[in-house]
Amino acid sequence: MKANLGMDMAEIVIQTIEGIIAKNDGATLEQINDELIIKGLELGFLDLLKKEYSDLTPILMGNFDYDEKTELFTLKKDAKFKSHIDVKLRIKYYLISYLRRMEREKKNSSFDEIVLHLLPLLKNGTTPENQTILSVLEDIGERIGEDSWILKREGQLSLF
Repeated sequence: MKANLGMDMAEIVIQTIEGIIAKNDGATLEQINDELIIKGLELGFLDLLKKEYSDLTPILMGNFDYDEKTELFTLKKDAKFKSHIDVKLRIKYYLISYLRRMEREKKNSSFDEIVLHLLPLLKNGTTPENQTILSVLEDIGERIGEDSWILKREGQLSLF
């Protein structure tokens, strides 16, 4: 079934879900529903969306990880985005995830270690330049010493 856009509705649903997860570093069912309703209204297929995807549970549980404590859906560990999402948004999502893990493990990472970890995850079309990764890292991270990075504290992070 096409949505008069040349794009399969399932692709639009997955792209919308991945987009809201990347934007918010995880998303609740309510956030995902809200975003899908907006997308359906914008693209004129809300009625088809309601008919075909009245229950998102199978799609969400099959394609994403769910944390019962935070009630957030996230990408499966080491999974890549299936749809095209802006490269800076993808970089930000993976950087936050990686830096949080390093924080839990009480480790700091050098820029080279960060790039080595991120590049395989970002190979979804064109590979970003190190400078692009660095610019996103400077927005969400904080340099410690010569070449170590940590995630900025909660009050310091901004979406854009």
